[in-house]
Amino acid sequence: MKILLTGASGYIGSHLLPHLLEAGHHVYALVRHGKNLSIEPKFKDRVTFLQGDLLDRSSLPALKELDAAYYLVHSMADDPKHFSELEEKSCHNFLSLIENTGIQQIIYLSGLHHGTDLSKHFRSRLHIENLLKSSTLNVTIIRASIIIGAESASFKIIRDLVDKLPVMIAPRWLQTQCQPIAVSDVIYYLTALLNQPQALNKTFEIGGPDILTFKEMLLVYAKLRGLKRWIITVPLLTPHLSSYWLYLVTRVNFALASSLVESLKVESIVQNHEIEILFPHVCMTYEEAIQQALAKEE
Repeated sequence: MKILLTGASGYIGSHLLPHLLEAGHHVYALVRHGKNLSIEPKFKDRVTFLQGDLLDRSSLPALKELDAAYYLVHSMADDPKHFSELEEKSCHNFLSLIENTGIQQIIYLSGLHHGTDLSKHFRSRLHIENLLKSSTLNVTIIRASIIIGAESASFKIIRDLVDKLPVMIAPRWLQTQCQPIAVSDVIYYLTALLNQPQALNKTFEIGGPDILTFKEMLLVYAKLRGLKRWIITVPLLTPHLSSYWLYLVTRVNFALASSLVESLKVESIVQNHEIEILFPHVCMTYEEAIQQALAKEE
């Protein structure tokens, strides 16, 4: 298949690319800054690197024939005030880019959420889902809970907080429940749903087998690292102060910290288990995902 991979140099895109090449697909990897990724020599003839910015329609190359496209572009870390407008513009340019290619499927990785009291980040993801579904193309949406991997933002926050702070006076959103999932399991689902008729025009939810609070996730990491940590949650830290807390202690920038704080106040637990029936797969436990991420770092 001929596949367009947007966000190819991003965290998920760079993990997904070798799996698509291994499966025999030809991948058109769209990167913003023209930096080619490290590719095994045997796959060099299966990948075409394209330079372009989805926020600038004039910078995008012309594409002719495609079978599928992955939309993995987010602007959460670019502009904390206007990222939702940037994401909408990016999505419109993406649809314009592929409209005459004969594409049969779009796969979009979104965030797992429920209810109406959503963060700005989740509202933007939902808006992008609706924009994609409003096109005439077949769309597959995967809503993932917190993703754990060596370079994921969530893992960096967990690692930095636990490694640096023996005692934490933490915001109460640490009691929010989620269903963390290993990046390798996310990649499995992204590839498993490709070119599957039963996945077209469907929205799936994915998460690991454990339902944990963010506080429990920190303590599990501490246990695996052999560290004693004490966490006291208080209601006094506002979202703005919480963002500074993450920014000062961890290595994420303030824009990303602000978006993550808003999102961490929203529970992300799988309610729709359809994907487990259509595409059976045993996901890693949270402990296994952390151990995998630590091994990768080492």
